Amino acid sequence: MTQTLTSLTPHPSPSWLHVPDEATLPEDIQSIFADQRQKLGLVHPYFKGFSLIPDHLRLWFNYYKELMYGEGELSAKEREIIAVVSSATNHCTSCVTTHQAALREVTGDAAFADDLVSDRASLDLTPREKALADFAVQISQLNHDLASDDLEPLRAVGLSDRAILEAAEIATQFGLSNRLTKAFGWKVGPEYDQLFR
Repeated sequence: MTQTLTSLTPHPSPSWLHVPDEATLPEDIQSIFADQRQKLGLVHPYFKGFSLIPDHLRLWFNYYKELMYGEGELSAKEREIIAVVSSATNHCTSCVTTHQAALREVTGDAAFADDLVSDRASLDLTPREKALADFAVQISQLNHDLASDDLEPLRAVGLSDRAILEAAEIATQFGLSNRLTKAFGWKVGPEYDQLFR
């Protein structure tokens, strides 16, 4: 069931940087904003903040859209698990909240989305989901080169090399998104946690 935040007060400040007047933005960026308003009842502060450089927002969004919704070997649930776990590992509360909502939308299971952050060890993850979540943590904390053996737990649960690369790209993309969000205040308010419950 679609649920929007139209009646709620949005987060007051979408960015600590200048935010352009939406009417001055290129038509395709305005269209992205309109799609978000139709689906969610608001424009995500990340998009508002990033619109300061529309070309960069466009490049990022096209890549993000392909990673999260394009053709690939990972399911929508698996992609959102990586998004939530990566964001939690990077201590980005706003991105966790955003992608818990997306995970609730995909699964219809609010408890699963909540427990993925608060009590992941007790969740009944499939071996494949557990391997992807562990890999998301590993990629997000990367402070040394991995060895080829580090990929074996992923192959052991049937993930192809293409799927492993997809998972790494998603986790790494969230490293970028998490850091921009934390650097410039591109944060959702607590009302976002009500989506898809």
